[in-house]
Amino acid sequence: MGGQESRPSAWDFQFGTRWHPPQLTFDHPHPLRMRDHLLGGKDNYQADREAVEATLALYPDYRLLCQAGEAFVRRALTWVAGREHGLTQFLHLGTFIPTLRGSYDSQVRALCPEATFVYVTDDSISAAHGRGVLAAQARPRGEVYVQLADFREPGPVLRGPWLKEKLDLRRPVGVLLVGMLDCIADDARLTLALAELRDVLAPGSLVVIQHTLDYPARGAARKTRELLGHNPFQFTTRPLPRVRELVSGFRFVEPGFVPCTAWRPDGVGPGRELEARCPVAGGVAQI
Repeated sequence: MGGQESRPSAWDFQFGTRWHPPQLTFDHPHPLRMRDHLLGGKDNYQADREAVEATLALYPDYRLLCQAGEAFVRRALTWVAGREHGLTQFLHLGTFIPTLRGSYDSQVRALCPEATFVYVTDDSISAAHGRGVLAAQARPRGEVYVQLADFREPGPVLRGPWLKEKLDLRRPVGVLLVGMLDCIADDARLTLALAELRDVLAPGSLVVIQHTLDYPARGAARKTRELLGHNPFQFTTRPLPRVRELVSGFRFVEPGFVPCTAWRPDGVGPGRELEARCPVAGGVAQI
């Protein structure tokens, strides 16, 4: 138009040859929209709200779990994006819906306005919400992108030409593995995915890792999966010792890979006294 230089779209897609994104539906509950409802958001539907109520009947502390996980990610992201680490490029592998506290990229850019932030998700709902957020946000500096791809196989994504145009993987990257590990049901596939990630990231990279643990209420996790019906997102809980084995290839900063309530608490979200009621763990690893 009028001789204006065309600007590359921040809304990009990359489809693998063996992968198709899950179908976008509103009449079945979705774990992301359920979490959104629990955190007070508006991006959810009747099926999600009904599933939340059914889950709360099985496991009344489900809301606490979500609050503890979200508070951990915010604390960890603030630390990772701190100026002392000098990171200016960030990557989120997994599923997401922006919460009332805003998107993760907006939190990063509040600390580092020139940062580039890339979301990689295979979930149509995540991508649709991401597109809406990108369209609404003012970005005086820095760039934000959404890539629709299979985050469960990070090797091809990280080595692909699309991502290399957005991030310089020869330099350190801040990485969020949130809504990733507990969306890979097969342990062997998860181990391979983490190894691929470590092989590609440059020294000095920082990786935020989170995983939902087995619920204390006997059978609650299994019944929650049953509520979801067909589960293309592979939502899977694991016991803490098993998760620690799976992430043992990483070197974690203090206090290590711990229950989220114990990771550098700052008074926001459930505290250590509620640890037993918040089965979600996390940590920040150095490459």
